[in-house]
Amino acid sequence: MTQNEIILFVSGLLIGAQIMAVIVIVLDMRDARRDLTLAEKHRRRAAADLFLNSFRTYRLENRPPLPQPYKPAEVEAIARDLELSLYDAVDRIEGAARKDGLL
Repeated sequence: MTQNEIILFVSGLLIGAQIMAVIVIVLDMRDARRDLTLAEKHRRRAAADLFLNSFRTYRLENRPPLPQPYKPAEVEAIARDLELSLYDAVDRIEGAARKDGLL
């Protein structure tokens, strides 16, 4: 090998090493960008979970009171009122049918 060939060989090795270093840096930057995007996604999801959990806690703490069940006397009064309303409706229908000569 001549001296020129040795110099070209060494310079080729050095240039190849520099190119490989640049490629590794670019790939690491791409991975870092991908990791940063993934971390941002996880951070947003965690913030949303935190908000939804606090909102759920707020809703549970500030829930309106549950309605109280009817007392037996109120249930009887409602049933009686419904029964009378049904009898009144039947009487009106029967009266209209008699008036039209259907009965």
